[in-house]
Amino acid sequence: MITPTAAAPVSTRWQRIAPFAAVASMGLVALALYWLTAAPGLTWLHQGADGGELLAAAVVNGVPHPPGYPLYVILLQGWLTLTGALLPGSDLAWRGNLASGLIAALSAALTVWVAGRLLPEERGRWLWAALAGLAWAVTPLAWTQAVITEVYALHMLWVAWLALAVLVYGRRARYAVLPIAFGMAHHLTFALLLPAAVYALWVQMKGPRRWLRIAAALGAGLALAALFNMRTVLVAGSGPPPINWGYADGWDGLWWLLSGEAYRGYLFSAPLDTLMSRLAAWASVLTTQYTPVGLALALIGLARWDQQQPWLRTFSLLWLAPVSVYAMGYNTRDSDIYLLPVVWLMALWLAQGLMTTATWLRARFPRTQLALAALALVGVVALAGGRWTATSAAADRTAQTYLMEVAAVLEPAAIVVSYNDQETFALWYGTWADRTLAAAAPGLAPLNEPLYQFAWYRRLQGDLHPNLPGAGESIKAVVAANGAGRPIYFTRPPAPFPGFVAEPAGPLWRLRPVAP
Repeated sequence: MITPTAAAPVSTRWQRIAPFAAVASMGLVALALYWLTAAPGLTWLHQGADGGELLAAAVVNGVPHPPGYPLYVILLQGWLTLTGALLPGSDLAWRGNLASGLIAALSAALTVWVAGRLLPEERGRWLWAALAGLAWAVTPLAWTQAVITEVYALHMLWVAWLALAVLVYGRRARYAVLPIAFGMAHHLTFALLLPAAVYALWVQMKGPRRWLRIAAALGAGLALAALFNMRTVLVAGSGPPPINWGYADGWDGLWWLLSGEAYRGYLFSAPLDTLMSRLAAWASVLTTQYTPVGLALALIGLARWDQQQPWLRTFSLLWLAPVSVYAMGYNTRDSDIYLLPVVWLMALWLAQGLMTTATWLRARFPRTQLALAALALVGVVALAGGRWTATSAAADRTAQTYLMEVAAVLEPAAIVVSYNDQETFALWYGTWADRTLAAAAPGLAPLNEPLYQFAWYRRLQGDLHPNLPGAGESIKAVVAANGAGRPIYFTRPPAPFPGFVAEPAGPLWRLRPVAP
């Protein structure tokens, strides 16, 4: 007779279930939060003007702005196809915003896993990991990027995956190949994290050939990343698509795109007398993400690493320093977004800080662990509530309204000249993504005046509009050749053109010939 196996003790069962419960619950909470606050369509909130361009590039199988984001475009195309089949008739940009929310929620879930695996195997560690993951999910930097169509939600996911590979599974360098490949194929600033990743692998691996194995993993990751950029070359030479930055069908265009040549002027271009103000801004960003209390707890966690696992302290410094220097040296108003990997790392410190504080309190005041956890949860929920109005994009329809107003005034065969990212990318979205502008004005030709400084753009417009005289030369040439025969609009009052006058037309300005 076989004796039935006794049921496992509740504590043992819970220890097995706790990691998955913590990861799944925080991932689902983050997903619900992000989808509830996602923009209902095209949006300009949270520096999100690029969304219109990214969506249009996915629809026309094009190449968006440098470095081209080949992996992101492939994933976005798949998501739009899937959700288009499941939700026919739904807003295209809204579906793109949901993609960011899903990806960001995955990064929050992965954060819980990494944080929990790095904590000592003590009771309650997954509780602290879950709270840290939730705190990360509601930081302004992470939350704002999860409700719009942008590339940074995917950047957050690759950052978390890289840390998982080198911190949790660091004795096997091969686990780092895919996150390195995906991260480098996605965003060039991912390279700033590689010194820390290499250090983590080197510390944990053993044997005289560890450098060889690390180099092999790094080389394989970079080689795979390069393969993704073959998509750019193949796409650029086919058609060409109307969104085709760099016209990268040859080496010159590809290097211009991948090297970010158009943006190099922003790097370390801030005047020296602004150094202290940029340092203060850096400190302010890091303080406000988790609040001063959360920052204090995070620093307690970092101090604990310094005492008990100094290699994690060194890893943190190697991770933090290059990213921080880059963000402070990049002279744009939205450069704080590059601090996302630093803010993410702080979530790991926070988990350790919460556990360290709980251990200290429990030794002096028994049964305080649940009280601290409840207090931390209330604090994070209060933070989410306090940030909801400023962060939620659910009520924003500014960009959608702009497109409706533009569609109402455009005429067939119109030429629209734009200048800044918001209006340019919205026009591209309306022309090639959801096609509301193309339907309102058949034959519409959207042109961007600043991009005419680049030879690749002049070549592209000449190829796209062979029957539009001057398209491959300049806006002045376009106006001179077409001003009397085709309606020409500008998104802002243009510089004077001899023989023409600009009149307001809805949100645009219509160029009209002056009567003799």
